[in-house]
Amino acid sequence: MGNLVVNMLNVALCSYGMSGKVFHAPLIFAEQHLNLHTILQRSSDSALADYPNAHIAKTFEEILENPEIDVVVVNTPNEHHYPMTKAALLAGKHVVTEKPFTLSLDEGRELIELAQAQKKILAVFHNKRLETDHLTVEKILKDAVLGRVVEIEWHYDRYRNVITHKAWKEDKLPGSGTWFDLGVHMLDSMLTLLGRPKAVNADMRSLRRAEGSTDYFNVCFHYDDIRVLLRSSTFVSEKGATVSVHGDKGSFLKFGQDVQEQQLMKGIRPYQTDWANHGAENLGLLHTQQENGSTRIEIESERGCYELFYRNIADAILDKDKLRFPAQQALLAVEMLLAAEESNRLQTTLNV
Repeated sequence: MGNLVVNMLNVALCSYGMSGKVFHAPLIFAEQHLNLHTILQRSSDSALADYPNAHIAKTFEEILENPEIDVVVVNTPNEHHYPMTKAALLAGKHVVTEKPFTLSLDEGRELIELAQAQKKILAVFHNKRLETDHLTVEKILKDAVLGRVVEIEWHYDRYRNVITHKAWKEDKLPGSGTWFDLGVHMLDSMLTLLGRPKAVNADMRSLRRAEGSTDYFNVCFHYDDIRVLLRSSTFVSEKGATVSVHGDKGSFLKFGQDVQEQQLMKGIRPYQTDWANHGAENLGLLHTQQENGSTRIEIESERGCYELFYRNIADAILDKDKLRFPAQQALLAVEMLLAAEESNRLQTTLNV
């Protein structure tokens, strides 16, 4: 696709690590109303091999001071989200911030108020909402095939016995660990599908080293008639269902992983042949109960659509659509992240 039409918006990317190289840059480049104008690389210009028409900025200030830049993507470690987003808004830029939005509620509220005062878009990159797990569960709930839903269990498991060099993910720091890194994805899906819960009970620990950040969590959110379990462990060699939904008329189990991240890592881009086409292992199992017996069938998973994120960003800025990934939603996820941590610290159920 393009970068060849009118109404182009110039975008600056604040990091070219994994999130920038794999997610943001390809998705920005695929959106016809966005131009990947600038990439911040303080000690390298390696991004030019992938995007030769981009400008390499050596300082964040260059981005802030460039009047040609319309949108700033703050895809830096969690602790930098607040100060860099604030600076970009004050500089008159629209901003996309990586998840988690901020590390405190006060920071998030301040940024939302600032964006409103500046009349700028402030969005958070909750891309997992555009994956097959979320979209398939959304359809199951909408179709009401399970009757009265009473339980949803969401897993984000993996096997990882090594400690990486990324201190903001591995060390016991504010906003570090898998609860903030992975749990926020499941939280966003839960909040998008079900709204605000009533209470939370959380158990978190570090399996790989006692002094490390969270790499195991089992968090239960209470709704009026539903319990939602969000689970992740770093020592899972054999994975089960990624999502299970149980109701009084049946169960739904979703297996397999969304393919978009792996495709992006391999250089496959949105709108190319086979984009977001998942294999046979990515399936749903629907078991429903009827008066004359039960039915157990495989159903095809919904197709992921990462490309819709930056399409929505462009459309919202150009007044063609409402913003579908607003910071207000992301701030609720931050509130639940912090509430679950407090529940774990106190080892009790907390009303939220």
